[in-house]
Amino acid sequence: MKNASDFNLDAMVNSTAVDIFEEYCLDRDGAFDRVHEEADGNEWVIYHHKSHELCANCNTDMGEEAIEDMGGLPEGSTYNSIASLIAFWEVYYRLNYALNTLFEIMEANEEAECLSSNAKEEG
Repeated sequence: MKNASDFNLDAMVNSTAVDIFEEYCLDRDGAFDRVHEEADGNEWVIYHHKSHELCANCNTDMGEEAIEDMGGLPEGSTYNSIASLIAFWEVYYRLNYALNTLFEIMEANEEAECLSSNAKEEG
């Protein structure tokens, strides 16, 4: 994996979202369940040095907000576990957003095709 940057993180997330979408395009719930698995096993989450790199080089607002929304850091958190937790939630929310965008595009295309078919039938 390349060095952590918002560009590289977004590229990885978008590629993973496409892979999940291709596998689960007819099962939206299954696709979003897979997001958790992918984020949990992501190298920027499981390797502490990569988590620290992500936290230092990327915008981690979504990851930090997720931790705040859950009531803060778990008791006994360490420097490494905090970095991994922030990285997990950042990857999770970026991946969730990218996958949701793909489903929205698919739904918009299906709606446009339906409208087009109806217009042809009426005309």
